[in-house]
Amino acid sequence: MKDLTGLKMPEDILNVALVQEKKAYEFYAEVYAHSNVGVVRELVEKLKDEEYKHIQLIEGMLRRLKLG
Repeated sequence: MKDLTGLKMPEDILNVALVQEKKAYEFYAEVYAHSNVGVVRELVEKLKDEEYKHIQLIEGMLRRLKLG
């Protein structure tokens, strides 16, 4: 696991979380694109959509932090 001890500011934590959420979204999008099994595609699409929501949430938090 990555050493996260240097993350002390909320913006740092959110930026690391954003990177991880984007990686997860890309992973699920790739699995979805290459799957031919209906139940797998359905599940992965839901997971991908959840990651997109997380990305939007974190980006909103980062905007609010920048606005003060």
